[in-house]
Amino acid sequence: MFVLGTAGHIDHGKSSLIQAMTGINPDRLPEEQARGMTIDLGFAWLRLPSGEEIGLIDVPGHERFVRNMVAGAGGIHAAMLVVAADDGWMPQTQEHLDILRLLDIRRGFVALTKIDLVEPEWRELVAADVRTHLAGTFLADAPIIPVSSVTKEGVNAVVKAIEEIARTLQAVADTGKPRLFIDRVFVLTGIGVVVTGTSRGGGFTGDSDVYHFPAGDKARVRALQSHEKTVTRVGAGFRVAVNLGGVTREQISRGDVLTGFPFDMRPIFLAVHVSNLPDSEFVLNEGRRILFILGTTETEAVIRPFDDRGIKPGGEGLAIIKTANPVAAFIGDNFILRLPTPQITVGGGRVLDAFDHYPRRKDLAQYAEYLTVRDSGDLAGMVLTELDKKFFIPQDDLLFYSDFSSEEIRVAVETLASQGAVVRHNGRLGLAKKITELHKTIITELKKVHDEASYLKGLTSDELARRINVAPNEQWLLLLEYLEHDKLVGRSQQFYHLPAFAAALDPKMKAEADRIMVEIEKAGHNYPTLQEVDTRFPGSRKTVSFLRNQKDLITIAGQFITTAGIWKSIIAYIEEKLERDGQLTVAEFRDRFGSSRKYTLSVLEYLDRMGITRREEDIRVKGGRYDERHTI
Repeated sequence: MFVLGTAGHIDHGKSSLIQAMTGINPDRLPEEQARGMTIDLGFAWLRLPSGEEIGLIDVPGHERFVRNMVAGAGGIHAAMLVVAADDGWMPQTQEHLDILRLLDIRRGFVALTKIDLVEPEWRELVAADVRTHLAGTFLADAPIIPVSSVTKEGVNAVVKAIEEIARTLQAVADTGKPRLFIDRVFVLTGIGVVVTGTSRGGGFTGDSDVYHFPAGDKARVRALQSHEKTVTRVGAGFRVAVNLGGVTREQISRGDVLTGFPFDMRPIFLAVHVSNLPDSEFVLNEGRRILFILGTTETEAVIRPFDDRGIKPGGEGLAIIKTANPVAAFIGDNFILRLPTPQITVGGGRVLDAFDHYPRRKDLAQYAEYLTVRDSGDLAGMVLTELDKKFFIPQDDLLFYSDFSSEEIRVAVETLASQGAVVRHNGRLGLAKKITELHKTIITELKKVHDEASYLKGLTSDELARRINVAPNEQWLLLLEYLEHDKLVGRSQQFYHLPAFAAALDPKMKAEADRIMVEIEKAGHNYPTLQEVDTRFPGSRKTVSFLRNQKDLITIAGQFITTAGIWKSIIAYIEEKLERDGQLTVAEFRDRFGSSRKYTLSVLEYLDRMGITRREEDIRVKGGRYDERHTI
C-alpha cells in the first residue's frame, strides 16, 4: 500500500476531487464544511480498478495552514498537485511544490481542476503555464490531467494515473523499525484514545506494546483500523488508526510518535544537509530561529551552518540544528524549515546524524568530511563513518536509528569485513583502520616504557590511556580486550606490555635484588618493614617494587616484608594445623617460627583480613577464603 497526498492553492478543488473519486468528504470538521475551506488534514481511501486500496491525505491550501499541510505531506509517498484551470499557478501552488521536493517526494502528477469553468483554449494555456513551472522538478514530465469534480470529466483518468503510480512505485520499505508520526488524536466513547498516522519503517500489531515518544512511556495497542476496517496488523506505508491503552488524551498529541521499539535517544542536536529555497529571501545564518518540521513533529529551533557566511537563498550546505524539543529523527529523514515570522517556508533537507552536544563553531570542520560521505546516502560509507565514532559498537546497535534494515546493514558489514575494513570482537564491530593506527601508537608507547624501565611489567590501562591521550572509558577497555585477545598486546595482571615482553632487571638492579633477598631471608620471621629495607638499601624502591610484582617478595599488612619462600612456609604451617586440629593459637604460631608477638599478630591479623583465617576468641579457624590461601 501507499499513501497519495494532495497539494495546491486554496480553493483549487483538492477536497472536491477526492470526494468525486471516493465518495468520502475529507473535510471532517463542521467549520470546514460550513466555510467550504480545508483547515486541517483530511483522510480518505480509494480502491483502484486493480483491487489495490490506497490511502489519501487531503491538505489545506491556505497560507495560514501550511504547517498542517507539511504535517500531512510528511506521511505521503506520491503527490497529486492540484491547479485550478480558472486560477492557474498561485503562491501556495509553488510553496506546496517546494515542500514536496524538499521532502524528496519523487512520484506524482498534476490534476488541472475546474475545467468546466473555462474554455478549452484557456485550459490549454493554463496547462502550458503549469508545465513551465514544473521544469526541473520531479513533476517535469508528469501527466497534467484535466478534470472536473462537477461533471466528473477526467475523474477516471485521474484514477488511472494513480493506478499507474501504484503499479510502478517501489514498495514502502519495512526495516523492522516501525514509527507512527501522529497526525490526529481523539477519544471515542467506550473505546478510549485513538491516534492516526501513516506507518513508516515497519508495521504495528494488535494486542502489542508500543512506546510513546518523547515521553518514553509504554502503551498498549488495543485495536487497529485501516480505512475503517478492523485489522490485526498493518504493514509499512499504511494509514492506520490505533486504539491505545495506558495513555490519556492529555498525555498525547499531534507531533508525538509511536514506535514499536524503545526510542532511547532524545536528540535535540542534529547534523543536517540544508537547502535554502531560491525565493526565500532569507539567509540561514548563525543563530537564526526557525521552525523545524519532521513528520508531524514541529518544534522551534536554531541553526548553525558550517559556512560562517550562512546558507544563502538557492544555496545548500551542512548545518547543525538545535531543536527546542526532542524529535524522533532517523538518519536519512527529510524535514522542512519555516520561519516563525513571517510564516514562510525557507528550506528543508535531510538528517545526517544526531549528537549529544552542540558542537562549537571551531569544531565543525572535523565533522564535515564524514557528513559529506553520509550525504551521498551510501550505506557502506555510513557504516564506516559510524564505526569511526567509537572503538567498538555492538552490531545490533549499528545504525539502528536509520531507515536501513538490520539485514541491509548485515550485508554491508559482511562486504566490508571481507575487504578487511571491519573487524569483529564479541558481537561488536570496529573500524580496522582506526584500530590499526591506534595499535601502532600503543606499541610505540609500550616499547618506550620497556626501553626506559625494563623492570616494570608495563602500564595500567589508565596510564596507557593518558600517554596516548584517550579517555579511559569502557570503549578503551574494549579496545585493549580486543588487542589482548588477538595477541597484539600482552597483559600480566593489570599491566599491558608488548606480546613477547617479560619484565627483567638490569645487571645493577639484579645485584641489588640479590643483596636484598639475602638480607630479608636472613631476617627470617622477624620481618623488616619496607621503610627499614629502604634505609638499609637507599634508592632500592624500584628494585623492591619489581620483586613484589614478581611475587618474590610478599608484603604483610602493607608494612612488613618477607620472601616468597618464608611466606610459603607460613601458609604450609597454617594449612597443617587447621587441617589436623581445626584451630591455631597465637602461641603456637609464635613458638613454631620463633617470632615475637608483634610479628605473629601482624601475620595472623593480616590472614584474618584476607579471609584465610577467622578469629574466634583466642583461636584461629578456617576463614571464608581459606581455599584461596595459595593465591595470597
